[in-house]
Amino acid sequence: MLGVCWLALAGAAGANSLWNEDSASPYSPAKAYKVGDIINVVILENTSAKNQATTKANVTDNLSAKFTHTMQRLAPVIGLNTQANGQLQNLYTGDGSTVRGNNVQARIAAWVIEVLPNGNLLIKGRHKVNVNDEMQEITLTGTVRPKDIAGSNTVYSYQVANAELTVSGSGAVSDTAQPGWLTRLFNWIF
Repeated sequence: MLGVCWLALAGAAGANSLWNEDSASPYSPAKAYKVGDIINVVILENTSAKNQATTKANVTDNLSAKFTHTMQRLAPVIGLNTQANGQLQNLYTGDGSTVRGNNVQARIAAWVIEVLPNGNLLIKGRHKVNVNDEMQEITLTGTVRPKDIAGSNTVYSYQVANAELTVSGSGAVSDTAQPGWLTRLFNWIF
């Protein structure tokens, strides 16, 4: 009799349980995000790239010809030498290399602009800072999984899928770091 009661209680508890397979974990601070919510993004990007190419070409062609039949008739006019020799040589050596590195560390707030059907969030954030007449602007767009967002409402930039991060500046320092219009024109032509 005790066994039958236990089975009846176990069956009733399973049917009306507080937890099922679609429930959030009681150990994670899952939050339902909606359009307009703000998420803090910690940008920690460090990239480096190196590209190097070397080309060497050495081509030599020797040409030689001897004319006998027709040239002997023209010997009184052009002389007795009926041979023609020539040599063509092409040497080329080219080296090129590119080294580039970037390091961006920032913290910006991003808006949830769309909640996808699978629950992932499309976010977009922009941050502007003006220091000594130098404007710096950081923009970030991408997709975030809600489970990657920490309890402090932050996510790291390397957890943002399809991330597009742009850092741009304008002002006196940015203007002097770029080549002038005449230099750019010559580089475009040559």
